[in-house]
Amino acid sequence: MPAAEVYEKSDSFGQMPSAPPISPHRMDHIYPDSYGSPPPLHQAYHVQPARANYVPDQIARFNVIKPDRLAKRHNPQLYTKRGCTDVFCCFLFFVFLCGWVVVASLGIMWGDPQRLIYPTDSEFRRCGVDQGGYYNFSKRPYLFYFDLTKCISYATALGGCQTTQICVEECPSQYFSYLQLRTASAAEIQNKMKNVVYCTDDVDKSTVTTFVALQSLVQRGKCVSYTVKSVPVLQRCFPEAIFNAVDNVNTVLNSSNSLDYLKRTFGDDALIPQDIQITGQSSEVMKSVVEDQPVTHKVIHDLSQTWWQTLILIFAAGILSFIWTVIMRLLGSLLIWLSIFLVLGALGFGAGFSWIKWNNLKATGAIDDYSFHPAFDAYFEMPTTWFVVAIATSVLLVIFLLVILFIRQRISIACALISESSKAIGSMMSTLVFPLFPFILHIGVFALWGSIAIWLASSGQEICRMKETNGQVYNTSTKCDCNAKLAGCTYVGIEKESDTIFWLQVYNLFAFFWLSCFVTALGDIALAGAFASYYWARDKRHDVPTFPVIRALNRAMRYNLGSIAFGSLIIAIVKIIRVMLEYIDHKLGKSENKAVKWVLMCLKCCFWCLEMFFKFLTKNAYIMIAIYGKNFFSSAKDSFLLITRNIVRTVVVHKVAGILLFLGKAMITLGMGILSFYYFSGRWVVEGVPKVDLYYYFVPIVIVVIGSYFMADLFFDVYEMAVDTTFICFLEDSEQNDGSLERPYFMSQKLLEILGTKNEIPLHTK
Repeated sequence: MPAAEVYEKSDSFGQMPSAPPISPHRMDHIYPDSYGSPPPLHQAYHVQPARANYVPDQIARFNVIKPDRLAKRHNPQLYTKRGCTDVFCCFLFFVFLCGWVVVASLGIMWGDPQRLIYPTDSEFRRCGVDQGGYYNFSKRPYLFYFDLTKCISYATALGGCQTTQICVEECPSQYFSYLQLRTASAAEIQNKMKNVVYCTDDVDKSTVTTFVALQSLVQRGKCVSYTVKSVPVLQRCFPEAIFNAVDNVNTVLNSSNSLDYLKRTFGDDALIPQDIQITGQSSEVMKSVVEDQPVTHKVIHDLSQTWWQTLILIFAAGILSFIWTVIMRLLGSLLIWLSIFLVLGALGFGAGFSWIKWNNLKATGAIDDYSFHPAFDAYFEMPTTWFVVAIATSVLLVIFLLVILFIRQRISIACALISESSKAIGSMMSTLVFPLFPFILHIGVFALWGSIAIWLASSGQEICRMKETNGQVYNTSTKCDCNAKLAGCTYVGIEKESDTIFWLQVYNLFAFFWLSCFVTALGDIALAGAFASYYWARDKRHDVPTFPVIRALNRAMRYNLGSIAFGSLIIAIVKIIRVMLEYIDHKLGKSENKAVKWVLMCLKCCFWCLEMFFKFLTKNAYIMIAIYGKNFFSSAKDSFLLITRNIVRTVVVHKVAGILLFLGKAMITLGMGILSFYYFSGRWVVEGVPKVDLYYYFVPIVIVVIGSYFMADLFFDVYEMAVDTTFICFLEDSEQNDGSLERPYFMSQKLLEILGTKNEIPLHTK
């Protein structure tokens, strides 16, 4: 490390030009300890080897507890006084997690995931299971839905599928409507009842010999009204038309093999749905599928053939994202100003072309006729149309030009801040890898929430009751122990505490929101601490700490867990309120009260805006916490007031950074999409790389596009945090410091030049 430098008065020099006064405009009258009063206005200073490194009395808002350490590494952010913040919120978060453990324990005690793994019928009996002494469904492994169309609703997630469900040996193998038996004989009805018609276990099929008897059972939900050719998926019977491309074609082309044909032939009593309700696909889509293998098999085949090319392309997107960060460092200003000039050029060209077009049409005597014209182009042959367009583009051009002239300096500041952020990322490459840590934590939180939700959803107590003297079992019959295997003890079903389970699920969901927001905040504050340590380093070569991200994460976990819990709690509360509003809206979905719907719509919009505002507020609060180590409320207040005092700069910086990040994401995602299209479609053959033959080449393309976007988003989230942190540090630096010996600026020389100021003693900024 080179020797530190101080500035001392010299008597050995001859006449020298007058230097700027040391802190002539200090408002707090703080000067170096060697002076009892403000220094004379005309004293020359020169650089000599230092005997000791000068330490200012105060740097910005930092409360440096060990100033002597600054002589070794001049970075006040590392040595500022810190203490545990928002301890009560930390304690509340710990108590809430203990409550979450209790909820999970109740779910494990009451629940049985096998009830979800093994499908259960309407009586909560598990298909494919032998419940010794009560029921034996070991030969009936599949669940059959009487009317699958009733399962396609939001209520299914709350109360299950609202149709009769039974366990069957085989899924239906043909299309059938009970109306086919309207004129059938007793023998034919018996044959269909035995081989085709599905009924609940309490129906004695041998006694059904007339259509009237069958119709009565269908209307009471005891027997099925129709069947479609189905296949077992996860032990549940689903229409084969959804999965098998052959059947998609046959269903439409062979009209005798469809529900629509049966309805036309044998009538419709509103109990038989249409084919499109079952398959969820239009006939045009079905006709286009002509291959002889299931679509799922083809997709799996395509993925198995292209998985390594897909991974290489996604990894290449990550490399391009890193290269883009380098480009933003070198050409960020050029890209911003080029975008601005392109917009100005487009508006100028549009205005000029519109005025010329309007003038030419007026000269040729064109008239206006704004009556209805089927050909829309006719309106562009009218001079008034171009006159309106010319006025609009001209006004936009003037407004845009005036705005640019007004904020041109702020755009320069934004470009300089983006350049500084790129340098910070370049000097701390670990920041690009760190997002994998919160990403893994997010996966763990999601898995934990999902597991608890499954246990709670499968909770309930198996109920058994004793048979009455007549051999029947009623709801008032005496309960018995299902495990005792007593004579006459019959399995009835599962009894659930619906209200209790509902609120436990709400608690579980709120815990997921809070913990997920907590993980996000922990990642943000760690990155902010690392980037802040770069900004507040006097000498970027020596004063930036080693392992900055790990050190920032350690500070956050040691001192600021309470503040992180406080901020994430605010976001979680807003999220759960939004979920409850959505739940109420769906519950009242069929309500005709327009006033209630309008109020709900307004509330959902307001809470969405509130969530966006709180995310913005808490993110800047985390940055201030990472810098100074204060509590959440103080940091949120300081950051909010700081931003409101510099609102124009804030808007410009965010928009300029947003343009660069958008250009990066768009170019990388679009570029990888085009590249994958040319490769997987066979239009581009790479020598040495085997050509792949695919059924649907768009499958790997979609995966590459989605993967490339998320890869770019992973990199650019780090870049966005770097820009936000550098911007907050810059605002603090420009407000709290003045360039004097006691309070020097820490910003780069380029930012100093833009602001038209300088430090009395130049700092090391390389």
